Amino acid sequence: MRKSGAMRVLGLAILLVIGFGLIQNLVSPPDDSAAALHPLPAIGFALFGLVFLTGPQILNRNAPIRMMAAIVAVLAIEHLLEASVPGWMQIVGHPRIESAIEGVGLRGVLSVETSFALAVLNLGLLAEPHQRQASLLFLAAAWVATTMGVLKLAFNLTLWRGEMSPYALATMVLVCSAQTLKLRDQPFLRPLFAQTSYGTYTRALVTGALVVPWMSGFLYFLNVRPDPATHLALELAFGFIGWIMLALVLSIGHLMEKSSLALEHAARHDPLTGALNRRGLSAALGSRDEARGVVLFDLDHFKAVNDALGHDAGDQLLRDIAEIVTRNVRDSDLLVRWGGEEFLVVMTSSAEVLLVQTAERLRQAIAAHTPMRIGATTRPVTASFGVSMAHPGETGIAAAIRRADEALYAAKIRGRNRVFSAAALCEADPGTLPAVAPIEPARLVS
Repeated sequence: MRKSGAMRVLGLAILLVIGFGLIQNLVSPPDDSAAALHPLPAIGFALFGLVFLTGPQILNRNAPIRMMAAIVAVLAIEHLLEASVPGWMQIVGHPRIESAIEGVGLRGVLSVETSFALAVLNLGLLAEPHQRQASLLFLAAAWVATTMGVLKLAFNLTLWRGEMSPYALATMVLVCSAQTLKLRDQPFLRPLFAQTSYGTYTRALVTGALVVPWMSGFLYFLNVRPDPATHLALELAFGFIGWIMLALVLSIGHLMEKSSLALEHAARHDPLTGALNRRGLSAALGSRDEARGVVLFDLDHFKAVNDALGHDAGDQLLRDIAEIVTRNVRDSDLLVRWGGEEFLVVMTSSAEVLLVQTAERLRQAIAAHTPMRIGATTRPVTASFGVSMAHPGETGIAAAIRRADEALYAAKIRGRNRVFSAAALCEADPGTLPAVAPIEPARLVS
C-alpha cells in the first residue's frame, strides 16, 4: 500500500514538472532554447507519469499507451542516430519539424542524454510485463544517462548552455526513481529496500559510492578550470568510478541478502528433510487467525528400521516421507518435522472431517512407498495419524496439537497404520474431553 502511494506521488510529480516546463515554454520562453523542455521527452515521460499514477495495469489494458511508448522509443533512437552517425536521415531534428514546434510556441533542444534515457526507459516499459529482468537492465542504462546529466550540473559545466533542459533532467530523475521503486523486487534492488541490517549497510554503501567520487569531482572542478575536452574526459572518469563502485556495492548487497536468507532458511528448516522446524512454524503462522487444523503423524516401527538398516537408511526414509507429503498437500499447507520420525501438517480447514480425508490420503500415499527389506523379510512403510481442529476461542494451535497427539497415541494402540481424530476420541470416551497432557518428546509406542 505504501509502495503504490509513493508511486502515485512520483507519477503526479512527473506530470507537474512536465506541465511547468511546457507552461514556461508557452508563457515565458527562456532565452536559451536548451533550457526549454522539448515536446518529445514531455510526451515520453508523461506516459510514465500516467502509468505510475493509474497503476501498471494500464499497460496491459491500453494498447494506445504501448503504441505511444514504442513510437517515443523509436524517435528517441532515431535522434541518437542523427546525433552520432554523420549523414543520417533527419527526422526528429529536421528543420521543418523544429520550425513547426516553434510555430506552436514550443522551443527546446533534445540532448543526447535525454534521448538515450527516453529510449531505454520506454523500451523497459514495454519489456516489463514480459521480462522484468530486461526492464531492470534498461533502467540501469537510464540511470547512467541521468547521472551524467547530474554530474554535468554538479561539476559546474555550463550545462544550460548545452543541450539539456532542467525540466528534462528533473523528470528523468523522478522517472528513474519511480521505476526503481517499481522494480524493487528484483534481486539486485531488493537489498536497497530491505528493512534489515544488510539493507541499512547497502543503502549507506550506495550513498558513499555515489557521493565520494562525485563530490571529489565537484571539489576538483571548483578549484581547477580545465579546457572543455579535459573537462569532459574527467567528467566521464569520475562518473565511471561512481558507476563501478555502485555496481560493486549492489553486488555486495545482493550477496549479503543471499547469505542472510540462507542463514534464515537454515534456522527455520530441518536440514535433513527440508520441512519447517518448530521455529519456522512459529514464523510461518505469525498472527494469522483463520480456522486451522493439524494433522500429526508418526512412522510405525521406525526404530526397527534404524536399528536393522542403519541411520543412513532411516534418514533416506524420512526424506522420502517428507517428499511424499509435500506432493500430496497444498502449497499453503505447512509441513513441519515435529521430532524424530514425527511430522506435523498445519492447514486451513473448516471441518475436522476434511482433515481426516487429507490424513487418509497421506496414509495411503505413505503406504505405497516401497517396503523396507530387513533381512529375509520386508516391512511395509506405514504411519499412524491423529487430527484435530483448533477450537473457537483458542489462541494458536498448541491445544489442537495436544489433542492430535492424543488421537495419534490412540491410533497407535489400536493397531497403527490408521487415522484417528480428536472428535472420534471424544466419542469413544463419552463424557468430557480427554485430559490434555503435554507433548512428550519420545514415546513408548513406536
